[in-house]
Amino acid sequence: MFINLMRIEHEMLEQFYLPVTSVFIKIVSAFLIFIIGLIVGKFAGLIVASLLQELKIDEILETIGVKFFISKIAGTAVSIIVYIAGLILALNQLGIAEVVAIAIGALFAVIIILAVLLGAADMIRNFFAGLALRKKYLLKKSISLPTVKGKIVEVGYTKIKVLTKEKDVLVVPFMALD
Repeated sequence: MFINLMRIEHEMLEQFYLPVTSVFIKIVSAFLIFIIGLIVGKFAGLIVASLLQELKIDEILETIGVKFFISKIAGTAVSIIVYIAGLILALNQLGIAEVVAIAIGALFAVIIILAVLLGAADMIRNFFAGLALRKKYLLKKSISLPTVKGKIVEVGYTKIKVLTKEKDVLVVPFMALD
């Protein structure tokens, strides 16, 4: 009887203990993977930046007129790529990489859709303002507004182009003329 109670107690303890230790091990290993990713990313970025500086890439680019430091940019890019890879591996260890990827993809899709809609709204407003004002500016040869003075060189459906006395071509949306 005592042996049966001990076996039942042992089985109950295993049923509780094994899942808890499994989750704990996954969390700790994911954390370690992420920390290792951060360390490797930092060193990889430093190595790439140092290598490009040794090859004098920045000086070569400066002689042809490029005035930004590609070695620092490339080093930072490599670091970020390794950081992201470490994060993905850590999330995969926890079993949630797919869910996070879907959430991030959905967020980017929403941001892109909003940007397109906001840009399209401005273009649509300019188009309808252009329908109302286009004939008025087709007949004119010049324009004189508080901010723009010059000769009209092109009348489109959403904007007009004006050539100023200084020979600059300015694009004026119809919304600004309304």
